Amino acid sequence: MKNNLKILHLSDPHIGYRNCGRRFRSIARNIINREKADEIVIVLTGDLVESAFSNRQLDEAVEIINTLKKEGFKVLVAPGNHDYGNGWVNTRSIGQKFMGAFGLKFPRIDVIGDALFVGLDSNVEEIHWYDRFFADGEIGDEQLNKLDEIINRKDFQGFKKIIYFHHHPIDLLPFHKLKDHLKLKRIIAGKVDIVLYGHNHAARDHSGWWGIKIMLDGGSSTGKRMLFKKVKHRIINLSDFSISKRNFIADNCRQDATGKRTKNTFLSIP
Repeated sequence: MKNNLKILHLSDPHIGYRNCGRRFRSIARNIINREKADEIVIVLTGDLVESAFSNRQLDEAVEIINTLKKEGFKVLVAPGNHDYGNGWVNTRSIGQKFMGAFGLKFPRIDVIGDALFVGLDSNVEEIHWYDRFFADGEIGDEQLNKLDEIINRKDFQGFKKIIYFHHHPIDLLPFHKLKDHLKLKRIIAGKVDIVLYGHNHAARDHSGWWGIKIMLDGGSSTGKRMLFKKVKHRIINLSDFSISKRNFIADNCRQDATGKRTKNTFLSIP
């Protein structure tokens, strides 16, 4: 990875909901055409599928992510509540199927250049028989204790620290909250540089909260029930922590060597 590393934050594509699969394919295709794989880390904060009970939706998500990886892009994935079931009823077995499809285990550590990425599963403690309904999240003490150890490790001092997960730690909507957000705050406040999440489809910017430079809600990258309707795909430049906004859905064409606009065929759109 080059020194001018950037993060592309995507969230909540909800493949399987109306035309969201088609839109996510367009997003992937345009990323491949318009960005340099050695400069971008894609962080995807959950709800890849509308219902993880559907093998077809999961297969489609794997296909799209693998296409990006084959083109050289680093893709980091955290699961959402829909990746554990249908969003309202979730099961451990379905969550394990999703993890297996992407080879995930949490907490996940990736060191890329001078950046430390730590992924968390904010569903894992919210799927007991008594609380596996609704769309709340809970990271749990086991992951949080490990997170505390990771960000305080001597060998990680001096690294830019990025934490990513699904459930919203700031906007605590009824039946959609991260239950242990205060425990998380005690561990990361003022100690990490970037926190990325999704879930509420609002795409709000909470940068500066908890003494953290950048805190972003990714919204829904495919526009599913966006509260403020405008799709935002944010790119964070790690050299200066500046944020730019893109819309990778909007342009599904590319230029050939002559400058002529041509239809791209990297990924077919059904």
